Amino acid sequence: LQVNTMANEGSSMLDVILERMRTENQKQVIHSFVSVSKLSPEVADKRDIGVHYEKLYKACRQHYQGDGPTGLLLIYPQHCVHLVEAPWEVVTAVISDLEDMDNQRGYLVSTHLLAFTTNVQQRLFPQWSFRVLDLPALPKGETYKSNDPIEQTVASNLELLYKLGVHFSKLAPHNLKITLDSLPEKLPHFLLEQDVLEYFVTCSDLNTPKEIRERYCTPAHTILDSELVWPIPVRLFPYD
Repeated sequence: LQVNTMANEGSSMLDVILERMRTENQKQVIHSFVSVSKLSPEVADKRDIGVHYEKLYKACRQHYQGDGPTGLLLIYPQHCVHLVEAPWEVVTAVISDLEDMDNQRGYLVSTHLLAFTTNVQQRLFPQWSFRVLDLPALPKGETYKSNDPIEQTVASNLELLYKLGVHFSKLAPHNLKITLDSLPEKLPHFLLEQDVLEYFVTCSDLNTPKEIRERYCTPAHTILDSELVWPIPVRLFPYD
């Protein structure tokens, strides 16, 4: 599995900030994001999505030093929600992978991000896990209807995920596995509704992985073609 870290020539503004923080704090900086995607019709076994990410994170560990990811991947009948807490290299690898899948009609399509947070002070989840939720599919034609602004809808649903992470952090490993295996029965009030997920994946107000990559990972300065030529062309006049 190839790891794509969205590397660009030059450094992005975020790269500069992160390097300064590493120098000052001498500790690994953790970032997080929450994405919502639609499952591709080509997905035959939903567990393949979780296995795909297990392979991606294994590849990241082989390429980068430091802590691995924590978070949760919930796979619904037609959608998935993914919360990731990880070092920058891992976060960019996952976002790049989401963009690639969207372009190539992979496991996940129509991905949008509900949140993208840099310099997270504390992880919410004790480990990274995935579960396929045993739920009835969203009836065809059923849509989410609300007069609330998108910001409020996103915030209220993020709160559910964060509360779920806090709940998980208080559980012993054995109890955590039992809870994960029966989420719809034990903690249904923390699960995002499927009509809301469908609303998110079709909402143009939310950022796509491509937009996040372009915003945070493009070089802070543009290299002109003339700067790559030697000797440097001499301009005889200070104006065009």
